[in-house]
Amino acid sequence: MSKKGMAQATAVVALLMVLSKIVGFLRDQLIAMFFGATGLTDAYMVSTLISGFVGAMLSGPISTAFLPVFAADLAKGDQIGARRVASSVFTISAGAVLLVSLAAIPFSSRLVTLVAPGLSGSDYEIAVRMTQVFFPAMVLPLLTALVKCVLNSFKEFTVPGVSPFIQNLVIVATVALLAPVTGITSLTVGTVLGYAGALLVQVPSLRKTGLLPGLSLELNEGTLKVLKLAIPLVAQALFGQLYQMVDKNLASKFPEGSIAALGFADRLRQLPVGLFVTAVTTVVYPALSEMWARKDRERLSETVLMGLRYAEFVCVPSMVGFLVLAEPITRLVYQRGAFTGEATALTASVLAAYAPAIIGMAASQVIVIAFYSSQKTWIPVLLGTGTAIINIGLDLVLVRFLGLVGLALANSLASVSGAILSLYVFSRCIARLPLWDLAASMLKIASASGIMGIFAFLAAEFLGFTRGFGSFGKDALTGALVIGSSVLVYLGAAALLKCQEIELVTNLVRERFARIGRKSSESEKGANLQ
Repeated sequence: MSKKGMAQATAVVALLMVLSKIVGFLRDQLIAMFFGATGLTDAYMVSTLISGFVGAMLSGPISTAFLPVFAADLAKGDQIGARRVASSVFTISAGAVLLVSLAAIPFSSRLVTLVAPGLSGSDYEIAVRMTQVFFPAMVLPLLTALVKCVLNSFKEFTVPGVSPFIQNLVIVATVALLAPVTGITSLTVGTVLGYAGALLVQVPSLRKTGLLPGLSLELNEGTLKVLKLAIPLVAQALFGQLYQMVDKNLASKFPEGSIAALGFADRLRQLPVGLFVTAVTTVVYPALSEMWARKDRERLSETVLMGLRYAEFVCVPSMVGFLVLAEPITRLVYQRGAFTGEATALTASVLAAYAPAIIGMAASQVIVIAFYSSQKTWIPVLLGTGTAIINIGLDLVLVRFLGLVGLALANSLASVSGAILSLYVFSRCIARLPLWDLAASMLKIASASGIMGIFAFLAAEFLGFTRGFGSFGKDALTGALVIGSSVLVYLGAAALLKCQEIELVTNLVRERFARIGRKSSESEKGANLQ
C-alpha cells in the first residue's frame, strides 16, 4: 500500500472512529447521568477490569500474534495455509477463553476483594454479580479481534471500523431504555449485547473474503508460530493488567467514586489516541507485516517514522488542551444528573495528571505494532514489563503525597519513559530511525502546541468557558468556539513553523476535492451524451 493509500485508509478509519467516539461519549454521559461517580460505577469498572483480565491475557496476545502470521501467508499467495491457520487459531483460542472464564466464575468474590478491597456492601455484591456475567462473554471480544485481523489483512478497514460504533450504540440504547427501570443491570446487559453486536456486524464481510474459518484443532506450523509469538505477549499483558489492578486497589481506599473518577478521566485522555493513533496503527500494522515478510527494511522504517510523526501531530496539542482545559471539558462532558460538581473537580484533577501520558501512549502504540509486525514479540514484552514495574513503583510513592492524582501522574511518567526507551531499542534492534529528525519535528509540534495552549487559556477565560454558565447549551457553544478556534491557531502555527505533517493533510484534502470534481464532471458529460 502506498503512502497516499495508507493516508486515505487512515482517514476513513479515523472518520469511523470519530463516529464511534461520539456515541462512546454519549454512553459515558448516560453512565455519568444515571449513576454518577459513585459506588455503582466503581463496581462496574472493577468488574470490567477483572473480566477484561482474561481478554488481556488471552484475546489480546493471540489476536496480535495472529495478524502477522496470517498476513504473511496471504502475501505469499497461500490462501489455503491462511485459512488453516485462521480455523485452528479461532477454535483453540475461543475454547481456551471459555474454559478459563468458566473456571474463574467461582472465584469472582475473591477477585473483587483482591482488586478493590475498599468496596463493601451492595456495591461489592453488584461487582461480584457483574464479574460472573462478564467472564463467559469475553469470548466475543476475542472473536471480534480475530475477525478484524482477517479483514484488515484483506485491506478491509471500513467494516471493522464500524464495529466499535455498533458496540457503543447498543450500550447507549440499552442503558437509555432500561436504566430507569432496572438500574445498573442495564449496563451489564448493554455491555454483553454490545460485545455481540461488534462481532456480528463483521460476519458478512468475513464471508465475502472466502476465508470463513471452520472448527479445527490442528496444530499446524502457522498455528504453532502464532502460539509461540503469543506466549511472551501474555507476560506483557500480565504486567500491564497488574499495574491497573494496583491502581484500582489503591483508589478503592479513597472516598467512594475515586475508581470511577480514574475511569472517566482515562476515557477522555484515550480520545485522541483512540481517534487517530489507533486509526494509523490499524492501517499500518498489516502493511508493516508485509514489508517485514518481503525484507523491505527501508520502507518499514519510513512507515514507522510517518506513523510516529502524524500520531504526535495530533496527540501533543491534545495533551496541552487537556492540561489547560481539564475542568471545563470534564464539566461539559459529564456534569449532569448524578454527576456532581465535586465529581467534576476530582475527575478534572486526574485528567490533568493523565494528560502527559497521551504522547507516550501514542508513540508506544506505533512502535509496539512495528515490533509485532517484525515478529520480535519478546522485545516489547520486556519493555512493557519494565514500564509496568516503573508505574507500580511510582504509584506506591506518589499516592502518599498526591493521593488519587499521584496514581494518574505515575502513569504519565511511566508512559513517557517507556516510549522513549522503546524508540531507542527499535532503532538499535529492528530498523534505524532518524531520531534527530523525529526530535526536530516534535520541537516544531510542541512549539505550535504551546502557542495554541496560551490562546486556549485566554479564550476560555474571555468567553467564560472556564467558569461555565450552568447551561449545557451555552457551555457546549463556548466550548466549541474555544476548542475550534484553538485548533485553527494550532494549524496556523504549524504551517508557519513549516511542520511537514500538515502538508500531507492539505494534499489529501485537495486530492479528495479534486476527485469529487472529476466525478462531477464525468457525470455531467454522461448526462450531456444522453
